[in-house]
Amino acid sequence: MNSNHYQPILFLGNRALTVCESFKEESFKANCLTFTSAIPFSGLKNTIHFNEQKFETDCEYEFDCLKNEFVSLIQSKQFSSSFKQIIGDPSELIYQAFCCALLETQLYIQRDFHEIHIWLYPMGMTSLDIRKELAQFIYKLKKHDTAVLLLRKPINESIEILKTILAKIDINSIQLMEEKMDGFEFLIGKSSFNLIDG
Repeated sequence: MNSNHYQPILFLGNRALTVCESFKEESFKANCLTFTSAIPFSGLKNTIHFNEQKFETDCEYEFDCLKNEFVSLIQSKQFSSSFKQIIGDPSELIYQAFCCALLETQLYIQRDFHEIHIWLYPMGMTSLDIRKELAQFIYKLKKHDTAVLLLRKPINESIEILKTILAKIDINSIQLMEEKMDGFEFLIGKSSFNLIDG
């Protein structure tokens, strides 16, 4: 792989971190963003992890607090927030909070390039509450013409599909890839643009 085509990629959330482990041997650098709750009664704080950086926070694992924390970190430029692909499970609150923080800080509007979201099939899709929550999130992304792709396969198969997508992401449009790959589909956004050129 030509690493210039694949940076920066963000694996966002705990399920995505599992996937990220499978890409350690690949020739591009992946970024990872996760949240760790402190051990009860330890006196320690919860922690946001961005690669090797750690940011202690008073936030519980709750959408509004996380979103506000991410807005603050983005605005203060404490970590990079310019990504070409964001990969993760949208049913995780950290995923929703970070992406909504990007929207709130208007990074989508200020740059020519729109992030591509590649979703691992949400674990909570059988829950009605999760479906309602995701519908609101999808609406926000749709308003900003954000492209969202969905991997419908189990994690082990999704990893192989994802490797194929990332290997061809600079030469194929979303629609072309969707037609040729089982378990991968375009959900919303501008399906006609090239994934790299924006």
